[in-house]
Amino acid sequence: MVSSKQFQWWKLPVMVLVTALLLLGCAGMLQEQLIFFPESLDEEEDLSWTGAKEVFVDTEDGARIHGLLYEADEPRGVVLYFHGNAGSVASWADVARQLHRHGVDVFLIDYRTYGKSSGEMSEEGLYLDGEATYDYLVERGYSPHQIIVHGRSLGSAVATHVASDVPVGAVVLETPFTDLPSLARDLYLVPLPGWFFQYELDNLDRSQQVDAPTWVVHGTDDEVVPLDHGREVYARLGSPWKMTIIDGGRHNNLMSFGEYRRELAEFYDEILGETDEESSDYR
Repeated sequence: MVSSKQFQWWKLPVMVLVTALLLLGCAGMLQEQLIFFPESLDEEEDLSWTGAKEVFVDTEDGARIHGLLYEADEPRGVVLYFHGNAGSVASWADVARQLHRHGVDVFLIDYRTYGKSSGEMSEEGLYLDGEATYDYLVERGYSPHQIIVHGRSLGSAVATHVASDVPVGAVVLETPFTDLPSLARDLYLVPLPGWFFQYELDNLDRSQQVDAPTWVVHGTDDEVVPLDHGREVYARLGSPWKMTIIDGGRHNNLMSFGEYRRELAEFYDEILGETDEESSDYR
C-alpha cells in the first residue's frame, strides 16, 4: 500500500509540469501587453495641427483603420508608413512630415487598437491593416511602382508582408528584426520554445520574397533590436538595394543622423526620380 507521503512525492513532477504550463499560458495571454503599446485617441480629437488629411479605411475583417495622408503639390510617389509598436499617428506625425519634405505623399497609419483605429489585435489583423491601406492607395490612383512601403521596427513585419504579397516600387526596413521569437530570445536570454509565441512576425522568411529594391538601415548601438537582426534580414532579401549602418545610431534616433537623411534622399531619387522640391537643409 502506498503511503500518503509517497503519493505526494509521486505527484510532484506532474504538479510542477502543470504549474509551468499554466504559467506559460498566462504569459502567452500577456504577450500583447508586452509587444504593443498603443496610444488611444478620441475619434473627435482634432488633428488638424498635423497638416494632414484624416482617412479611415475598412479592412476585410471589419476593423476600421485611421491614418494621416500628407499630400504634396506634385507628388512623385507615396510612402506607406508602418510605425513602431508605441504611440499613435499623433506621436509619429513629425516623422511623416520629414518624409513629406522629399516631394512625396505620405500615408501614416495606425494599426488596429492604436489611435482612432478599431478592431481586435492579432498578427493576421496587422497584415490585413497593411493590405487594406495599400489597396486604399491603389484605389486613389497611385500605381504600385509609385508606392514605397516603409516599415519601422514592428512595422517592418507589416512592410515585408505587404511587399511580398503585392507589387510595390520599393521598400525601406528601418531597425528590422528577423522574427519575434528570435528577438525575444536575444533580449531576455531565455530559450523559450517556438510554440510559446502567439506572434511570429517573420521578417526573415518574407524578406526573400520581396521583389522590389529594399533599403535596410540600422544603428550600431540599437538597444532594442540588435544590429545582427538587420544584417540577417538584408542577407535574405530578394532584391537588396543597400544596407546603411549608422555608427552610434540607437533604436529611436536614426533620422537625426545626416547619413540617414542623405541615403534616404538618394534612395527616393533613384526610385522615383529627382525633384527640386527637397529642402537642402534636410540633406
